[in-house]
Amino acid sequence: MVRVLEIVLDLPEPTVIAWLEQHGKSHGRIDAALTEAVDALPGFERVSVDADADADADADADADADAADNTPADNVAPRTLYGFDNDGALAGAGWRLVTEATTDGRRAVATHREWHAPGVAICEVVCDIALEHDASLDDAFNDAPHELARALGRAGELASVATLACERRVEWRRETAQGVTVDVAFDVVHCIRAQLDPALALRELRVATRWPGDEDDENDEAAQEAREAKAADADASHDAEAATQASSSVDPADAAGAATFAAAPAAASRAVHTARTPEAALAALFSVANELAARLPAFPVLADAFDRVCRVDVSRDEAPARAKAIDLAGARTPHRALLAIERNIADQWFGNEAAVRDAPDVEFIHQMRVAQRRLKTATKIFPAWIDDMWTMRVEPRFKWLSDLLGEARDWDVFTDSTLPELAKADVDAAAWHATREAAERWRMDARARVQEAMRSPAYAELTLAWLEWISDLSLRGTPAKQRGRSLRGYVQKRIARHYKHVTRETKLTALDAATRHKVRIQAKRLRYTLEFFEPIVSHKTRRDAAKTLSRMQSVLGDGNDAVVALHFLEELEVPPYQLGFARGWCEALKRHTAREGERLLADLGKPKVASGGAGG
Repeated sequence: MVRVLEIVLDLPEPTVIAWLEQHGKSHGRIDAALTEAVDALPGFERVSVDADADADADADADADADAADNTPADNVAPRTLYGFDNDGALAGAGWRLVTEATTDGRRAVATHREWHAPGVAICEVVCDIALEHDASLDDAFNDAPHELARALGRAGELASVATLACERRVEWRRETAQGVTVDVAFDVVHCIRAQLDPALALRELRVATRWPGDEDDENDEAAQEAREAKAADADASHDAEAATQASSSVDPADAAGAATFAAAPAAASRAVHTARTPEAALAALFSVANELAARLPAFPVLADAFDRVCRVDVSRDEAPARAKAIDLAGARTPHRALLAIERNIADQWFGNEAAVRDAPDVEFIHQMRVAQRRLKTATKIFPAWIDDMWTMRVEPRFKWLSDLLGEARDWDVFTDSTLPELAKADVDAAAWHATREAAERWRMDARARVQEAMRSPAYAELTLAWLEWISDLSLRGTPAKQRGRSLRGYVQKRIARHYKHVTRETKLTALDAATRHKVRIQAKRLRYTLEFFEPIVSHKTRRDAAKTLSRMQSVLGDGNDAVVALHFLEELEVPPYQLGFARGWCEALKRHTAREGERLLADLGKPKVASGGAGG
């Protein structure tokens, strides 16, 4: 059985439309324009022909016939996919079960996925079985492999959880400079659900390459004959014997669809060159993903269209993704803990990404900023794991985006919190109305800069570099100087270091605003550190120290907001009276927050790691 390593790149419609406008292309030619862009990439060989896209490529961009771009390709039969699960039992165990209906009949497909890293899955089509017209799903898996049968048994009675209409698939093959074969599939699907807009198209690029070391059946005569028969007789029904044979000889390009878009590839018999090592496979995968993201409005995602439809998360979640507790079960070394932390931060980051990119909102921006701060804290906790890839490719790009997010967040706080408090404190609150209107315009400009950045190839490059770094981290293991260290011992030392930084300056009222802000940053880092390792810190630390740090961070944050407010008021060129009033008000607030922060710092006990239990 062949496994593939896969990345999914989302093509969000608002960003695609903006991309079309930049290139002077018609909105009615979305799919054709995207297909043409991939066709134009050096080394990308089309292995399935989309007849409609080719026809559109020859048509005038403003012609009325552009609407024909939305019809299915002549050689790709329209398919409807029905996903089945029971309260996420299969998905939680890494299984995906669908039935595929076409004019040629029905098939049942079961795929297993395990996550090598966030956004990087190892996929394997375990069963691909033809179904009789009236056959039930249970009948399809009577002879399922042991692991699948066990998962089905544990899941219990299955119900439909997603329905997708797949109207287009175009495929390419790319041989990298190192000679590794990477397959790319462009899929266009529609959700069929009452609560979702049926006109909303989900577009994604699935980038896949074989996982090294799996049994290669390219030279197996029976498997080769099965693939050729499947490609040549796509419009013929398959009997049970042919279906059984197909289930044991799934082509890697089928697996690349992760059983969501499992159309038979047009070039199933072409030679495939597999990477010799996982490192080489990952390098090839990310190399091709970066080529695509540099030319198209394509961005890596942690959940593909199928998963998003299952949880009714098509464009974005309705609520911001907040930091969740980190599961350290089984993490007995610092290395394993770092991997768990990176995955957790990625969930929060990507959980807010679509909302910030498509329609920036106060809390989504805030939570994405929190994720960025948590990520920076992780690098401070694990400095030995930071390599050249991080410092040269990841960190500078995060700094670029962090500055934009920070500016947008500062304007949000100023506009929604500090400025209303200033107006309320003045005897003539109405006099601040024009200032608040001006601040709102500056706030929207800051959000627009974030939105522009997150729709750019530079942002796609950033997220791909981060995910590649995590993927590489999963393979390279613990740095030599850190080997043999227990997680508890390592964490206690890092907590002690951060605590020392926080408590170095105890007289906050004697410090200038910039130095107090540095103390706040250190308090925030210690708080995040305690949250990362909450399962292994002492109960007293969770109860007292973490809460004190949170309060201290908030209080000193109010003081820093006053400093930022004065800077913004100067930029807005407000009347002299307002600026003078604000200086007095902000100075009083800074003194108050410094005194309160000093009191909280005096109450801060030394955090400790609990003995025994998880974490080694």
